[in-house]
Amino acid sequence: MKIDISRDLLLVPLTKQVSITERRSIMPILSNVLIDLSKNRINLYSTDLELSAISHVEYEGSVEKKLVIHGRKFLDILKEMEPDAISLEVKDNTLTLTQKQSEFVLGLQDSEEFPEVKEIAGIQEFSVDGGTFLEMLEKVQFAISSDETRYVLTGMYMLASDGILSVVGTDGFRMALCRKSIDGLGDFKGVIIPKRSIGEIGRVVGEGETVRIVMGEKHAQFGTGSVVLISRLIEGGFPDYENVIPKNNSNIAKVEKIRFLKGLRKVSTIISKSEPIKITLRKDQMVIEAESEVGRAKENIEAVYQGEEMSMNFNIRFVLEVVGHIDEKEILVSAPSTYGAVLFAGDGNETYKNIVMPIRV
Repeated sequence: MKIDISRDLLLVPLTKQVSITERRSIMPILSNVLIDLSKNRINLYSTDLELSAISHVEYEGSVEKKLVIHGRKFLDILKEMEPDAISLEVKDNTLTLTQKQSEFVLGLQDSEEFPEVKEIAGIQEFSVDGGTFLEMLEKVQFAISSDETRYVLTGMYMLASDGILSVVGTDGFRMALCRKSIDGLGDFKGVIIPKRSIGEIGRVVGEGETVRIVMGEKHAQFGTGSVVLISRLIEGGFPDYENVIPKNNSNIAKVEKIRFLKGLRKVSTIISKSEPIKITLRKDQMVIEAESEVGRAKENIEAVYQGEEMSMNFNIRFVLEVVGHIDEKEILVSAPSTYGAVLFAGDGNETYKNIVMPIRV
């Protein structure tokens, strides 16, 4: 069997999904991709059994053949080729790839050993603009936990109610919540999508594309016109995030985002990422301070504030990430009179909220 094909027909989809094959596994076959050549179409499959991808490529050909080949090696070879046609020849469980003066011979695996990958039938389906969905993921992904001992927190919680899509990320010390109104959205109960799957969605979805989301009992599917991702869902009960959001924080400071962010960055130069900063709110002023064995730093920032004077200690990285993800020019910092969760939000924006727990010192 020998075929001639444009390099980019394989390079583009392979680039989007090859990272799925690179997770360490006791099954060597999962380091491979399945390339299914059929009449007028090429389908590419990759999986690590928890996350799978299927790409569809239109192709005018008559050869029908399944090739199982090492995903990363094949991609690296294609990247080095010229953006012209390449020749693929299969013989005796090997694939010979040629283009002009270049030739590569790669071993093929048994296609019968490759796990079955197929799209799911869902109990709820809806479409969302790719740019909107990517923005929502970006707004909460940083807050998702990496601690495997609290497994349900290692994913993003997603649910729909009354036409509003909500996504939540938390690690138990801070939480990010983003909501968007989506046309044609039906209600579905909350599901937990693994953090790794969120990263892969960001890799394959483009800003101008429409994402078709299918919710199943144990899987969620995210598809564009050319690629489909099927993710296993994390089982377990996600914390009641609504009850975590403070409703009666009466001490509210308004501060310019740029000044707030610059102040945090200045003060952070004196400490390590694991050391706390102190934020003091007093009349029309926010004071950011830090101290380490190297020395001390303090930044005074103008703020609109008429509440009681108070000081709170925070993980510097948490506050930097929260402030950096808020888009509005002015940020509202809402604190309780006693120890409790502090709310960070853009002035006038009710769709995106962050809470951070102060550190007890």
